[in-house]
Amino acid sequence: MEDEIDLSKYLHVLLRHWKLIAGLALISAVVALVVSFLMTPSYEATALIAITRPQFQLQFDSRIPTLPEQQQPYKAFPELALSDGLLKQVMTTVGTQLKPEDHDLTTFQKRFSAEAGADPSLVRLSVTGTDPQRVQTIANTWAELYVTYANELYRKQSSNAAFFETQATEARNKLDLAEQALIDYQAHNTINIVGAQLAAKQVALSGYYDATQSIPLIIQDARSLQQQLLQQNGEAPVTLADELSALYLQVDALNLQTAVPIQLQVASSGSLTSRTVGEQAALLDALTRSLQDKLVETQRQVAALQPDILALQKEQQAAQANLDRLTRDRDVARDTYLALTRKLDETRVAAQDGNGGVQLASLAAVPTEPVAPRKGLNAILGGMLGLVLGVIGAFAIDTRRTSTKRAAAAAAQTQPA
Repeated sequence: MEDEIDLSKYLHVLLRHWKLIAGLALISAVVALVVSFLMTPSYEATALIAITRPQFQLQFDSRIPTLPEQQQPYKAFPELALSDGLLKQVMTTVGTQLKPEDHDLTTFQKRFSAEAGADPSLVRLSVTGTDPQRVQTIANTWAELYVTYANELYRKQSSNAAFFETQATEARNKLDLAEQALIDYQAHNTINIVGAQLAAKQVALSGYYDATQSIPLIIQDARSLQQQLLQQNGEAPVTLADELSALYLQVDALNLQTAVPIQLQVASSGSLTSRTVGEQAALLDALTRSLQDKLVETQRQVAALQPDILALQKEQQAAQANLDRLTRDRDVARDTYLALTRKLDETRVAAQDGNGGVQLASLAAVPTEPVAPRKGLNAILGGMLGLVLGVIGAFAIDTRRTSTKRAAAAAAQTQPA
């Protein structure tokens, strides 16, 4: 059989000493209650802080976006409230209302507690002390300083505005320099002059190229007509057809030198001149030599114009590149200045927005009921402590009594009959 524990003897011990147990419990409860009445009451004042998001987010210029706050650092807010720097500000602000021992930061910190409320966006700031009016003043001062401190730390709108104002001023100076550089360059800009010179030389070159193509053809036609005339009687008068052909060749040669083409009109079918075939052939020979000289001169002009045109193109391109660079610098400086001024305006408006950030939700009221000591709880705890001591004492007395009886019985057995 399994061993059985007999609890009856323990119950008998408790019943035999119930007066001792009950007496110690009652005495302990009364002592705890009396001590609670003698202790200085402690009061607690609580202010409520709310962390809110702004209802809207300004963005006047998308080139400098404001990064959205994906998640508020709610867990950090209670820790910030208990920072040494903030509590030193509270100590300095309410210094005249502090007790001498509260001027020590370590002692002063023990009076403060900060915890998140039912919602993490709420923070409870509590201050304990013996003077209800004083703890209310300290709690409200702490809450107001905390709101200012947290907003400056997380929002920093005023410092952002100063930063963008400095950057906008520098951008304005750069824009003024860029605009003045462009104005100075335009004062001696030769792009249009070089462009006109280049266009004139290109037109001349085009005419020379056309001439180099047309002159060989005219020479070929003149030689063909000359060969036909040389096969005829040199003293005979030239025919109207040959004379017109020669005349057209002369007109084509003249058109090489004029911008407006010459048109030939014949009024009658009679002889135009009294030249002979030999004279007409000699005239064509002179025309051929003249055209050959013209072709050589034209080729020389083409060779001379090519480097001039290339030099003008280089000069024009360099001038245009300088103009483009200065214009681009001006445009970049202007865009930068406009972006910064818009961001500055955005930051200034956001700094005046009181809807977002850390706000004082509720000021602490003057506490009317102390939070310590808790007389009823202290009496219960004292009674429980007395009860435990009574039980321990009862078993100790019973054990001692049992030991005494056993010793007496053993002594009686050892005595002689």
